[in-house]
Amino acid sequence: MFFALMVVFAVLVKAMHYQPKSGNVAGAQPKNIFSKAMNEPEQPHFEANKYIVDFSAWQQPKDIDYDTVSRNVLGAIIRVQAGAQSKENTAATKDGTDKAYKEHIEAFQARKVPVAVYAYVKGKDDNEMKEQADLFYKNASPYHPTYYWLDVEESNMPDLNKGIETFRSELASKGVKNIGIYAQDWFITQNKIDVSKFTAIWMADYGIDNGYWNSSPNTELPYDMHQFTDKGTVPGYNENVDLSLIRSEAEYKKLFLNAG
Repeated sequence: MFFALMVVFAVLVKAMHYQPKSGNVAGAQPKNIFSKAMNEPEQPHFEANKYIVDFSAWQQPKDIDYDTVSRNVLGAIIRVQAGAQSKENTAATKDGTDKAYKEHIEAFQARKVPVAVYAYVKGKDDNEMKEQADLFYKNASPYHPTYYWLDVEESNMPDLNKGIETFRSELASKGVKNIGIYAQDWFITQNKIDVSKFTAIWMADYGIDNGYWNSSPNTELPYDMHQFTDKGTVPGYNENVDLSLIRSEAEYKKLFLNAG
């Protein structure tokens, strides 16, 4: 009897110390629980010699080596909306939706490149501005972009400032926190656009526009990012692209690493 009890006890002890050999066995632990994290791409960080690129469907995905581009940029800003009253073309549908925004966003996010989005603000009245803001949010929000940018280049309303605020406030009503404005200093001044409700300014100023940064915007506005050329180049794409400069790590974190 005593011998039988000892045998049972030994079997139980051995079972308690058994470690499954197969990773597929329920309850098994991987040999190194950090192995997946160690194999993931390095998280984005600020590098002063790299720029921000912005893409739309005018840059066709089939022409882009996303692996190479991703290694050579700090972030990407993707056009989602081309504006109201758009005509069907290579780059946009009739309602203004960019035809390549999904492919661009998914390609960069898959490669751990932070992605913001922009909409070309074009509406003849408040109703069109609101409709475009709704469509912008509907298309962009599933991707959780770091920033929503309003690209303001056309004076297409008697009170443009009111139309822009309609667009901005519609996004804000949906819970969007990070909303910036893209424009040139002279355009903001000439159209008396109130930028105080935006959380960032993306300033366009090309200088001599030779593909390289050669001057800063002559403005008193507190801009966070500077688009300095539309003739830039980046490895992985053979055509010219828009490039933007971020001056500090703090600005980079604000615009690309602090998703709202």
